[in-house]
Amino acid sequence: MRTNNFFEELKLAIMRGVFKPRERLVERELAEQFAVSRTPIREAIRKLESIGMVRIVPNQGAKVADFSPKDIDALFQMRIYLEKFAVKLACSDHCHGDIKPEIKALRDLNAQLIKAVASDDFAKIVEFDQKFHLVILGLSKNPYLMRAIEELRLRSYPISYYLWKSKKNLRTSLAEHKRMIKSLERKDIAELTAIVEKQLNNAKNSYLEYLNQQV
Repeated sequence: MRTNNFFEELKLAIMRGVFKPRERLVERELAEQFAVSRTPIREAIRKLESIGMVRIVPNQGAKVADFSPKDIDALFQMRIYLEKFAVKLACSDHCHGDIKPEIKALRDLNAQLIKAVASDDFAKIVEFDQKFHLVILGLSKNPYLMRAIEELRLRSYPISYYLWKSKKNLRTSLAEHKRMIKSLERKDIAELTAIVEKQLNNAKNSYLEYLNQQV
């Protein structure tokens, strides 16, 4: 159980920017910092490598995954394409049925997210934001599409911090969530896809700004 818990702890630490892209993950230091043995550390690093959040560099060890501008463009090009396609499917094929449970779930999740932002609870911000978007994307009813989207979202986790560290970005995201719910209710594909693309571009640009500051 501690192994699974530490995996989540380390994943969240990367998402919070405690460990930055290209930063080494040294087993001895992690053991001291988190008061855990090296076995769960190695297992967590292996799992993080498998989902693209960590890279094992020969003769250097584990490092938080980093992305070049070209990597970022390629990653978000795919995310924008797939996530826009998912919401188009949701509206065109499946919104004609009863989606009241999903609409209620989205409103509840956004309310919980507002509370998490107010209390500066980063773990809950991550949890409720991810759940919110997956409810909408899940309306596509396409499990193969969802697996592809979830893999790309996981690979994006190391750069999440650069968007969510800004209170202004968080407030904007909360307002956009309300617009997304209304768009979904109206089956407004154009508005919903526009919001999805805008949010993903904001995430991409936040990390590119960080890269420019490192030069």
